[in-house]
Amino acid sequence: MNAYFIGFLVMFVVSALAVCGMLLVRRFVGVETLRSFNEVAGNSFQVVGTFYAVLLGLIVVDAMTNMTDLRGVIEQEANAVADVYILARGLPEPERKKVKTLAVSYVDTVIDDEWESMKKGKVCTKAIGHVSELWNVLIDFKPTADDQKDIRQMSLDRVSELGDNRRARLIACAHGVSTELWTVLFIGGVLTLSFSYFLGLSSVVGQALMTVVIASTLALNVYLVFLFGYPFSGAYCIEPDGFVVDRVMFKLRESGKTDLPETVDPKEILRSKGKM
Repeated sequence: MNAYFIGFLVMFVVSALAVCGMLLVRRFVGVETLRSFNEVAGNSFQVVGTFYAVLLGLIVVDAMTNMTDLRGVIEQEANAVADVYILARGLPEPERKKVKTLAVSYVDTVIDDEWESMKKGKVCTKAIGHVSELWNVLIDFKPTADDQKDIRQMSLDRVSELGDNRRARLIACAHGVSTELWTVLFIGGVLTLSFSYFLGLSSVVGQALMTVVIASTLALNVYLVFLFGYPFSGAYCIEPDGFVVDRVMFKLRESGKTDLPETVDPKEILRSKGKM
């Protein structure tokens, strides 16, 4: 479902509930009684609203920063796989073929299997096997020339980088927004919104609009926490774009095509997940 539609739906539902609560308070407490609270309630609401706004803003920024950092980790992982594949050209047979096959298999497994597993918070053991086998092939390889020694060392460095970034990705997949944090956000939002009910305006429409603005702002910011707090699921999840580019590059290098178009649309490549 589209992220914009979900955001609008969340905003609409929360605003509708908030206005209903405001109307009930006005009816049972009375406008005159509420108006007598205006001065004290207004000052107190500024304090309560400011505290919650600062807390919510920090959480949103932290979630957005974590997702941005995670995108960088995934790109570095994809770059490391591509480097291992390219460096394999300098290895003798059969190591060259083994490394290339394992790199291709790893990328295919990440795109086709592991990414779906991560949406459920699970890990693909098949991909782990490919990384372990890469380590075994390169460690067991005994170079006989100086250039092979350099390539072996560079390949080991890239596999190490691949493993480090992979672990960081899987750790991020296992964690999201904690239950305690959701509880704080929910209770804080309800209390902040409820506090606005102590303000009594003569105009019902004016107070309803004020309530809608407050409720919509809180709802959209909490929705942002949900979007950025779960980077591998939801409407705004991270896609394996770097690995898709790797897949295309591998296929092009293996096919040896020279009659390629001058330009290609990267969006089409990503949408097709590199299937050519």
